[in-house]
Amino acid sequence: MKKITTVIYFIIKKLYIFTFARSSMQKYNKILFNLTLHGMGYNNFTTRKISGEENFIKLLSKYNPKICIDIGANVGNYSLFLLETTKTKVIAFEPLPNAFEKLSKIQKLYPNRLIAINKGVGNENKEMNIYFTEERTEHASFSAEVNLVSYVNNVNQVKVEVTSLDHWLKNNRFDYNEIDLLKIDTEGFEYEVLIGAKDTIKTIRPKFIQIEYNWHQLFKNQSLFSLGLLLEEYTAFQLLPNGLCKRDLKNPESNIYSFSNFIFIRNDINKDYFIY
Repeated sequence: MKKITTVIYFIIKKLYIFTFARSSMQKYNKILFNLTLHGMGYNNFTTRKISGEENFIKLLSKYNPKICIDIGANVGNYSLFLLETTKTKVIAFEPLPNAFEKLSKIQKLYPNRLIAINKGVGNENKEMNIYFTEERTEHASFSAEVNLVSYVNNVNQVKVEVTSLDHWLKNNRFDYNEIDLLKIDTEGFEYEVLIGAKDTIKTIRPKFIQIEYNWHQLFKNQSLFSLGLLLEEYTAFQLLPNGLCKRDLKNPESNIYSFSNFIFIRNDINKDYFIY
């Protein structure tokens, strides 16, 4: 059966190349390629349900999470969904003043479960310029390079405080021995966040690490493979609307520079809940 399938595949491939490997057919190839990307979990950003985040957090609730850390919380939508869907406490970091003001309103609704920190997170403690536009604060980034992304127009900048996660946890009486979820959405600054969280990842060993991956990494000369090298005790899965799919980070298909969320699951965690 496998041999027959292989023969059929090569026949279809030959016909496809003959028909579509022409200049006049490139627009159709692009349509098919973009549809395939959606099916693989890329560029599904229209809603939390389509991105897969809604389903993931509902599945996460089965683990009865106690502590989740939201790095790059923006106005707090992700943190709020965590608070509404689970009983976890959330530590949320957001450096941009206007976005933090909105995040603080959520803290007033959940004063015992949400800790909002008006700082950025990176690989060291210092002041940095964050680049942003008031209309799309979710695109704010510490990396000026991301303005090369066609839809990013960060024309403003402001100096803010930045801490490493390791430093903040050590100096703020963090007395929990587990972190259930570490979510990182920093618009191209994810690598720096991971560098500054090395000790935390090694000693506390978060169960799940969610990383947003996008066009931004192209202009930072980074790849999902390079991020994965910092997470040796984890297995990478790509977030789909109704589950997760295991990805080999050495495969170029797992390093496509388009919007996606990847969940790194600690190797000793039972993954049966998430994969289907």
